[in-house]
Amino acid sequence: MTAAKNIHQRRASPNEQRTISREDLGHYYAVIVGAVYELEGDFNLAAPETFYPALSQCVQQEPWLCVVVGDAHTEKAFFERIPTLDFKNHVTILGPSEKDADDLTLIQETLEADVDRPFSKGCPPWRVVIQPLEAENQIFVAFSFSHTIGDGMTGPIFHRTFARGLNETTAGTKLADYQIAKSCTKPLPGPFDTPERLPISWSFLLGPLLGEILPKFILDFLGFKASLARYDEGTWTATPVFFNAETYKTQVRVVEIEPVVIERAVRAAREHEAKLTGVIHPLMARALSKSLPDKHITNFVSQTAINMRRSVGVPGDEMGEFASGCYSKTARSEAEGPLTPEEWANAKEITEQLALSASELKDHAISLLRYAPNIRQWMAGKVGKPRDCSVEMSNLGLVDADAAAGSNVVTKKMIFTQPGHVAGPPVTCNTVTLKGGSLMVTMTWQTGALGIEGDEGAFIDKVCADLKSGFDLL
Repeated sequence: MTAAKNIHQRRASPNEQRTISREDLGHYYAVIVGAVYELEGDFNLAAPETFYPALSQCVQQEPWLCVVVGDAHTEKAFFERIPTLDFKNHVTILGPSEKDADDLTLIQETLEADVDRPFSKGCPPWRVVIQPLEAENQIFVAFSFSHTIGDGMTGPIFHRTFARGLNETTAGTKLADYQIAKSCTKPLPGPFDTPERLPISWSFLLGPLLGEILPKFILDFLGFKASLARYDEGTWTATPVFFNAETYKTQVRVVEIEPVVIERAVRAAREHEAKLTGVIHPLMARALSKSLPDKHITNFVSQTAINMRRSVGVPGDEMGEFASGCYSKTARSEAEGPLTPEEWANAKEITEQLALSASELKDHAISLLRYAPNIRQWMAGKVGKPRDCSVEMSNLGLVDADAAAGSNVVTKKMIFTQPGHVAGPPVTCNTVTLKGGSLMVTMTWQTGALGIEGDEGAFIDKVCADLKSGFDLL
């Protein structure tokens, strides 16, 4: 019998090509959205097949979980659907920790071990890594996936379906029957970053194009911006972009902000006409300011991810790449105590800026990619050049993970992380809040990217501690 062939879906869009080329260059691998599950009932948590029926539900609903990328090394990459999936290739169960480590330490180690791991060739680029936790009925489920098949919000969407599938797995379920699953037959949705959805003006286009050939003072005179970022001589950007495939490594730190603290922070934000994402910017600027004594550093520029699903009329539970972003600037601050009026004003301004960017479809930075003659060369060419911002802020927001789950499966925490950027900011701050639960923060960075003397891990540990203290003071 002749093996079934893959079915061509469509060519990658410019922004999808960017994520494909970045991964093929080795600059970025797994986005991870993990969840701590508490399970009641007769589950054998050490057996991979326990999770096959739940994964089968995910695959039957989500075409993005059933595709592979072809010609990733070229400028004409494409997606094709594979006929079947073997879940044996997608599930890893780790053994109990031999060290006397708490759950957050175990989770941090699991994330750090997986975030730089390439995906297997020929298989859809996603996997589930399961780490047993201290309580016998609790596990950490890390859903690791390539940015080529989805943005950060793809993670919570997966977990809702996965939790539902786990809840429907009973003692009578023939687990082995689910190892091989047929692919979802739904057609792959069209790309997000089309000219029709994201139009671009000539003035927005000409600035970056002319920036490649004209001096900055001429661009200023003409009223064009060479860069969409808002950095200047006082912006902290750490080291220039560098990459060595042999030594590249992401480091991860995990911080938990307890529910009572988050409730208080949200109330304070509302009183100042801001949202939590906006508030994190001045808190992060404070934390970095305390660890960077160089007075020549006067500000921090953030690149903040924006979920555009609502703006383009896409359901909130649709997987895929629907992220855009915008830049914002926050002044250095060595203030103590609650946020100052100036810091609250900055949080409000950023909140308004993010809302405006999320509602307007014209002149988004990712739209410029359709005019890049060679996206792969453009990305590789960033090596040796200065970074254009200080921090990436990526907040998945408030997730109601248990909405579709039953009494046998309870989600206790949700955690989101991504690799340290090679060609992006030196630090990423990734956050997600489970409804009624904690705000979980991960900080990630490329080893060597911070440009500091001494231990980078100790530096980020202090930044994390100061960020947590900042929340406590709201």
